[in-house]
Amino acid sequence: MKLKKITIDNLKIPFSRKIEHRLHARRETESIVVTVVDSGGMAGFGEGTPRPYVTGERLDHSLIAAHALAEQAVGQEISTRDALLTLLTTTGRSDIACTHPAAFCALETALLDLWTRQQGQPLYRFFDGHSKTDRLYFSGVIPFIRHEDQFHQILQLVQQLNLSALKLKVVDLESGIAQLKRIRLVLGPDIDIRVDANGAFTSRAALAFIEQAAPMAISAVEQPVAKDDLEGLKTVSAASRIPIIADESMYTTHGPQYLIENHICDGINIRLSSCGGFIKAYDLYQQAVLHKIMVVLGSHVGETAILSFAGRHLAMLCPEAIHLEGSFSKYVLKTDLVREDVSFGIDGKAPAPSGTGLGVAIEPSLISEWSVRFAALHA
Repeated sequence: MKLKKITIDNLKIPFSRKIEHRLHARRETESIVVTVVDSGGMAGFGEGTPRPYVTGERLDHSLIAAHALAEQAVGQEISTRDALLTLLTTTGRSDIACTHPAAFCALETALLDLWTRQQGQPLYRFFDGHSKTDRLYFSGVIPFIRHEDQFHQILQLVQQLNLSALKLKVVDLESGIAQLKRIRLVLGPDIDIRVDANGAFTSRAALAFIEQAAPMAISAVEQPVAKDDLEGLKTVSAASRIPIIADESMYTTHGPQYLIENHICDGINIRLSSCGGFIKAYDLYQQAVLHKIMVVLGSHVGETAILSFAGRHLAMLCPEAIHLEGSFSKYVLKTDLVREDVSFGIDGKAPAPSGTGLGVAIEPSLISEWSVRFAALHA
């Protein structure tokens, strides 16, 4: 395939409600969409979600980085799988890709989508994935909600969907424990509940929270301490009977491999955009499994159908992941980049990807409607 054109868009889709956790609150998407078009007019799509409080990426810098990365790809003729893998691996190791993982994720996903569309196979098959599952099951995620009536409305939705797993965002001990009690009262003893603190606690406060949360039978605590407090993360993990999962702490100067190899925590949350795309995320998963570290496949709030389906393809490659997050489309976005409903449904169930490429019909007209064009590069 000859890469004739690459466009970069800053996507701005409103949310149906404000989404809040300890580190940020937002009312619209903050995404980069990359479209790669070959000489025959076929297009591939990719998305990245830069998060300064996770990886240090600012949106404006990520757009510039995406342009610089696209310059390395546009005009290239790629005739074999190995040639594409070499391009992605080489470009992905560059300084600009490593410091702007969301930008590289968007480009890499677009190139993989285009290639596997041309090859007539699902994207995950590029990595020799041969999962036999025909459906995936997603967790619910409840953001921090200040008002009791709104919190109850979310719990009613969880009931209607009959979800088997749920993640609760907490910002302090008092409100977190109160909301956990409310969840157990409304949803009963069977639903799997884990907590994400987004670095809300010191190590001592985290252990106090865990002790008080024990009667609510939570299954894990994600990012209990501040991102850079790796010593605190290790202390909490060693002292806690409840598994401790790292998210933001994966993106310090030490890198995620340090956490895995030194057993700093019990698990990691792998997000495609924060990790820098499929190749790096899949490698992290394999390392974690090798070191007996549990894996959650996460997502960022506001992901469109592009990253939702990319996440499903990653899930096909990671059968030992204990929870899947994502495919929230209609539960968060006022609209999406597709005409069909791509959200998970009853039981958290969503079909496994089966079409070519990403396996979803992205509408270029909707990208244009909800984006500000940043750049268009032509061969």
